[in-house]
Amino acid sequence: MSLLYPRLLPGESERLFASLHGRQPEELARFADVTSDRAIFAATGGTRVTRDELRLLAADLEKFAVANGFPRSLTTAGRNDFDRIAARHLHERSGMLPGEASQRQVWAFLALVLIPHVCAWRFPMREGVYLADRFKGTDLTRHTLARLWTRAHVLYDPSLPDPYELLAGLGEADLDHVMARRRSVAATPALVRAIVRAHTEDSRTNDGIPARAVHRDTLRRLLRLTAFLNLDWMSEQELLELVREQRRESRRLLAETGVNVADL
Repeated sequence: MSLLYPRLLPGESERLFASLHGRQPEELARFADVTSDRAIFAATGGTRVTRDELRLLAADLEKFAVANGFPRSLTTAGRNDFDRIAARHLHERSGMLPGEASQRQVWAFLALVLIPHVCAWRFPMREGVYLADRFKGTDLTRHTLARLWTRAHVLYDPSLPDPYELLAGLGEADLDHVMARRRSVAATPALVRAIVRAHTEDSRTNDGIPARAVHRDTLRRLLRLTAFLNLDWMSEQELLELVREQRRESRRLLAETGVNVADL
């Protein structure tokens, strides 16, 4: 049975998000809490998460962030490593099922009440302002934490020695390009897994063509195919062969035209 998490009321989400602007993460850490008077639980569908469980979740996520250089040494590798370990932890240990994880106000609570400072470390202010999508849950594919749970859920493969192995198959930017297409490519989880598998096995090809260029051109080809192919009826192996075929065609075209990765 799913654990139920607090759901921050929409008005409170707006108020707390507005209060973040101009404040450094160190200040936000002082306001972090495991409860809010303006949060509710779903009436049915699971067991309510306890305050101790929320404290442990917050402590673990902060520990992962610090271990990867936050907040002082922010590198691309550190951010990617944090995303991967946090994604696995959220999916493996949070006790959420998809129904609970689909609730925007759950993620608003986690980002605005439980660990606002960690989210601010991961996505710092720009000109004194934080980005709403990273905190409020208006778009779960861009929320600091929700996007990680979703990636782990989609890429989870129990047939592998490590079921979360595919999380390391693509970097942040390239995986974001896939998951952001939630009405087309990302609507078929098996296709997402096939894309990551094919990229992992094909990125070792030493022909001078950047793996990112092949990946992005392949993604465009797959987007066109989703307009008239029902991919939900294809097996995982059939989808993998489809992606491999599109990657071969992309690689051939890029080799002939000499298209630079910066043009993609």
